[in-house]
Amino acid sequence: TVIADVTQWSNGDAYDRVGSLFIIPTDNEITFLDAFKNGIDKLPVYKDNRGDKYQGVISSEKFEPPVELMRFFTPFGVRQFNNYTQIEGYNWADSVVYKKEVTDLLPNGEAEIWIGIFIGNYDKSGHIASVNLNIYPSFEAEKSESKYWIKSIFNTVNIMEMSDQNYGTMFHDDSLEVTITIPDGLENLKLKFTSTGHGGWGNGDEFNKKLNKIFIDENLVYSFIPWRDDCGTYRLSNPSSGNFKNGLSSSDLSRSNWCPGTVTVPQEINLSELKPGKHTFKIAIPIGKKEGGSFSSWNVSGTLIGQYKN
Repeated sequence: TVIADVTQWSNGDAYDRVGSLFIIPTDNEITFLDAFKNGIDKLPVYKDNRGDKYQGVISSEKFEPPVELMRFFTPFGVRQFNNYTQIEGYNWADSVVYKKEVTDLLPNGEAEIWIGIFIGNYDKSGHIASVNLNIYPSFEAEKSESKYWIKSIFNTVNIMEMSDQNYGTMFHDDSLEVTITIPDGLENLKLKFTSTGHGGWGNGDEFNKKLNKIFIDENLVYSFIPWRDDCGTYRLSNPSSGNFKNGLSSSDLSRSNWCPGTVTVPQEINLSELKPGKHTFKIAIPIGKKEGGSFSSWNVSGTLIGQYKN
């Protein structure tokens, strides 16, 4: 059992930001390490029907996007801004801890694994985070010899945002499509699907319910509305949250599958009936239209996991 443990606090950025803990697959001709070392132009490009380009978002024969271990969201200014806002009865948190089990996402038998963490920000001081992987021995008397096939097939979290990696806006009158070959000899195949909507104004997708649909070979296999309405639970982690005239705080607002200061739990979709061979996955979301300088985007990631038959 492996549990990822991230501790985070503000070092100057006062706002709620996307965070992602991920593994970089390195057994492909092109990897994200190439982009980190030599620039984002090294990543393969996906184009939508408007001709917009998205770097490194889908799997191919030569490339695999990062495997997302955990999606989390920073609160508004925890620690750095605790002394700026004094409210009677409010004892602000010193930091936020995000935890998630990632056992089934770690590759088998790799000599080394490249793990990265991304937190978006627009303040030069940003955030501070520490990462631990807590590994616990099996309860079983004998070690399991099960082997797993793990394949990241899409990931639109723009972890190279500061190098102009595009936001996930390809859903305008379009969808995100990727064709994957499922190997023979697997059982218990599943898709881990994480989806969060963004667009920080009243009509933005961050604050509006949008139906997500997943198709395989043009057949609808799963749909749901990503949504969280428990955000007020985490108020004490949000010292710099904006307060409105009606008494509501920004961090209390319900959002598209995330709250400031929380982990987003992925959907686990059973695909055990999917046969080996080539299959086309399509993600469709009715994304909101651009309004002036504001736009909506979606951070979606999908990882296939299957157990090799003994």
